[in-house]
Amino acid sequence: MISHLELDEVTKDMAVTKNLGGGSLAGVPIMRNNGENYGTLCALDTRPVTFTDKDIELLTTMADILGYVIDLDSANERVQSLSVPIVPIFPGVVVLPIIGEFDQLRAERILEVALAEAHDSSLDYFILDLSGLHQFDSSSAVYLFKIIQSLRLIGSEPVLTGVRPDLAMEAIKQDTHFKDVTVKSNLADALKALGFTLQKNK
Repeated sequence: MISHLELDEVTKDMAVTKNLGGGSLAGVPIMRNNGENYGTLCALDTRPVTFTDKDIELLTTMADILGYVIDLDSANERVQSLSVPIVPIFPGVVVLPIIGEFDQLRAERILEVALAEAHDSSLDYFILDLSGLHQFDSSSAVYLFKIIQSLRLIGSEPVLTGVRPDLAMEAIKQDTHFKDVTVKSNLADALKALGFTLQKNK
């Protein structure tokens, strides 16, 4: 709580204080369930006032509710991101766009579904499109390598598309040995490299 923005050492020289011409501020952190600080819920008055315990209690309750809603929204996105949309392209060839986060839980789900599909459909090629990944770190490189190796063990050749520069640098950094994996910039190039062509119907 800052009862007088113009007198407080932290806020007296801030632009917001000058724009408001003084005032008072009360802030309560918005905490997520994992302990992460999402932000701050603030109450602001253009006049110097004293915030009561009831005011702070109300702000705290509102911040708790906001934290809960943010967690629910993240959980919903998480459930959606766990889907594994395998798209058939040609007989024996499918593409899997990996979109969003790529952590251990997601990687394990992809591995489970990919292996089942590759085995049940006797897939020759399994194309993994990485252009929709939000982030790619050292752990992601390890998970991806595990999926590639597992697909090969059951006779389905993995092909990577949509590899961004940051993904490539991380893979090299982690020495995950993607040198013998077919890597193309996009799906069309990947299919061409595998001997497939698309033709328009006349």
